[in-house]
Amino acid sequence: MPFLAPTCHRHFDEIGSTNTALIHAIESGHLAHTISHLYTADYQTAGRGQHGRTWVSGENNVFLSLYIPMGKGVFELNTLSGLLSVAVGFELAKLPIIQTVNEHRRTKQLPTLGVKWANDVGFYDDELDLFKKLAGILIEPVFKKIEKNTLTGVVIGIGLNVNNSPKIKDGLYQATCLQELFADLDIFAQELYIPIANAIFEAIKTCNHCKEPSHLQHFIDQFNQNHLLSDKLIHVFIQNNMGDIHAKGKCIGIGNQGELLLNDNGKIKQIFAGMAKIVN
Repeated sequence: MPFLAPTCHRHFDEIGSTNTALIHAIESGHLAHTISHLYTADYQTAGRGQHGRTWVSGENNVFLSLYIPMGKGVFELNTLSGLLSVAVGFELAKLPIIQTVNEHRRTKQLPTLGVKWANDVGFYDDELDLFKKLAGILIEPVFKKIEKNTLTGVVIGIGLNVNNSPKIKDGLYQATCLQELFADLDIFAQELYIPIANAIFEAIKTCNHCKEPSHLQHFIDQFNQNHLLSDKLIHVFIQNNMGDIHAKGKCIGIGNQGELLLNDNGKIKQIFAGMAKIVN
């Protein structure tokens, strides 16, 4: 497993957004764009999530951003595609701490944590008919003026709730945290920084290998077997518009570019962006 050298990791007691700060540091030349960098923080005042949302802060939660350069190296990203988003979510759901929680929940016959397209980690609360979100992922490209405006890499932001479950306003989902799911856990957010960074590196390796058709199909099969939406009736909404259904159908998996595939009365629809909700 890769390991980040201490010189590549900067921790903040408080920051606006680890993603924003890291992107600015790369684009301004303060940090080299050719190697990986890790930013973490105890607290965010302006955290950002997907679809223009804020990512709510909480005490002893993970706020982490990892910069990955573009390139042909083992831990560089060969090509940016939608597969990166689903691969990061897939690897994050495999974290040992999450598997420990799942083992505990199985003994109590409770729904287990997994990945929901595109890259949310959590579980479905059948009683509340609601997705409980443990972790979210925000991937942003980084451009730098070299000879021309060039894509130099990506920043992958991870927010994972360890001891705090913030309230989500719009009601499409609610948050959960590790402590809420397994009260006997004794873990601090800082202990998860390296495991999460290594999970991201594994996702990078997966994406790079997916240029080979056999590796791509193997990953798609693995993702679909572990996908919380598989074989479920789905409604997809765009950004915060919960009034209009953008697409609907039975989830039959993901496609070659990480897109969601829905079967709507025999017609296969490809969904590249949006928020998916199970319809009971």
